[in-house]
Amino acid sequence: MRSRLFTLLLGLTLSGAAAMNGLPSSALSAPALTPTTLSAFAGQSVYLLPEDGVLLVPPGCRTQACPLLTLSHTRGRTPLELLNSPSFQPFVRRLLAAKLPVLLSAEGGPDGWGGPEALWQLTRDHTLSRSVFKFSGRTYALGVSMGGMSALRAAVDAVFEVQGLILIDGRVNLKDAWLSGKSRKPELSAAYGLGGRPPAAHEDPLGSLPKSFRLPLLVFGSPQDETVNFARNGAALYAKAAGSGSSLIRTAGPHLGGSHLSPQVADQVVAFVQELQARK
Repeated sequence: MRSRLFTLLLGLTLSGAAAMNGLPSSALSAPALTPTTLSAFAGQSVYLLPEDGVLLVPPGCRTQACPLLTLSHTRGRTPLELLNSPSFQPFVRRLLAAKLPVLLSAEGGPDGWGGPEALWQLTRDHTLSRSVFKFSGRTYALGVSMGGMSALRAAVDAVFEVQGLILIDGRVNLKDAWLSGKSRKPELSAAYGLGGRPPAAHEDPLGSLPKSFRLPLLVFGSPQDETVNFARNGAALYAKAAGSGSSLIRTAGPHLGGSHLSPQVADQVVAFVQELQARK
């Protein structure tokens, strides 16, 4: 019911129902994308999206049909801040080299936590992004750390269909996030409109996951991660929802350690997507 209602309301909004009360203001318009350049991604088509989201499109995807990879960002960082990080750039370059357009939506801001505003923005930006390259009709969702919340919600609740879900040290358990530290509670309360109360089960992306939900998953996580508990997040999602073609990869070291967003991990993401692409 939650997914059907969201789909209906968002479909109305994107088709021009901007007068509906109670919808996030950022979802009420669909402005054109703004071409720009990023020196670290020379040769790629780069577009600015509303609220500082970014779309990167490899040149080959003008004429060749390409899938879209949504990359949901970490806590406390904007898409541009991530793309300007020298440690993150090789990871993204490897994805682009494989002809994977990459969408980094603002998703409610640095602390959007996959809440309703984040999902509205991601869905709007997905719609906008499809207009500037030859979209194959297939979407893959990648969530990094906090971005796992948006990625999972996109796979379950968004208007667009997600063919595969990737988590890298991803958080998907809202209840666990609420209990993991006092500093997160005000952010979560604002993102989900909780008014200071703990989240209910139906508001938790993992806790409310339909029993029948299955999807190809590629889940990376470290048992040594003290920021996002792997057993209660990535591993728990894998146990509930792993479909055909899924892989669970246990890494080592702290949260988002140096090897967790390496070009080699990007290669594994690319291989996962290419395997699913070959099934169609």
